[in-house]
Amino acid sequence: MSRGTSWVAVLVATAAVLTACSADPGGSGTDASHAKRSIVRVVEQTTESIGGGWSVYSGPAAEHCERAGAAPGARWSSIVERTAPDGVDPAADVERVEQAWNELEITTERFASGSADPLLGVRGAGGPVTSIGFNAFPQRYSVTAESTCFDGSVAELRGAGSS
Repeated sequence: MSRGTSWVAVLVATAAVLTACSADPGGSGTDASHAKRSIVRVVEQTTESIGGGWSVYSGPAAEHCERAGAAPGARWSSIVERTAPDGVDPAADVERVEQAWNELEITTERFASGSADPLLGVRGAGGPVTSIGFNAFPQRYSVTAESTCFDGSVAELRGAGSS
């Protein structure tokens, strides 16, 4: 290899490393479009696991997030909801959602209110999300999710309508 080709190889390798580092200084491996696709996909898989007609309450919307040892970043949040139809089994729906999330490597924790007729749900974290929650309340079901934090400007994402 000639001296000229050696320098080109070094420059190409250096550029590749710098590009990888600058694209994700927080080490999350996620950019804005990937995080948005991931959160939309997780919410869709969650709602499909129990069926019904869901409507978007909010999002995906860009919001600020903090990363340990890194500059503040951005994440996507999304909320969908539906009226719980008569005759649903909230406990069975919580189980279906929990199974769907476990397949996505989301760690789950069920919860219930302390009343005689408890309100049920499950929350999770990990995999493609920072946090996600499913409330199986008799009047209204809802899914609230936040993507992983990534390097980005919330102002730019809101202004650009990022895809």
